[in-house]
Amino acid sequence: MATDKVYSRVTEAETIVKKLCEKQPDLLWAVKPDTVAVLGIENKERSEKNKVLAKIKPVKGEEKTILQLANIPVRYIITCYYSDWNTWTPKQKQWIILHELLHIAPDMGKTIKHDIQDFKVLVDRAQTVEWFQKADTLPDLLEEDVKFNLDLRPTLDMTDEDKEDGDEI
Repeated sequence: MATDKVYSRVTEAETIVKKLCEKQPDLLWAVKPDTVAVLGIENKERSEKNKVLAKIKPVKGEEKTILQLANIPVRYIITCYYSDWNTWTPKQKQWIILHELLHIAPDMGKTIKHDIQDFKVLVDRAQTVEWFQKADTLPDLLEEDVKFNLDLRPTLDMTDEDKEDGDEI
């Protein structure tokens, strides 16, 4: 019998969400930090076959109803494995969280499709498609004045309305 995943809040990541929104209001204009929760999977490690480092999904259906009834503003959940989170450098954490936040669409409860388009703004700034592996050579998103080409943000026509599991990196 498979063991269910055990989740807990990653408060460090939620702090990064808030700080990124403060530092990059033009880039993350559609993100309301209080609507994003970051959860870490405590009791399992990511398998070697699983290349997904983190994923974001909108809260829908019954979950959304329960949160609304409890007056909890969370509308998006980013998940990752604690076994990964605890090995990532501060810059890797920042860039991964930024990537996931770029998937939040202006229409609350929707995400932007995961494809090469969503990487444009990151690749342009990082000058590499391997930005995660090279994150330590990239600017510190929370400490430095990092400029992004806002014309490269994901576009509204890329909204992913049908996908259940959200987008993932």
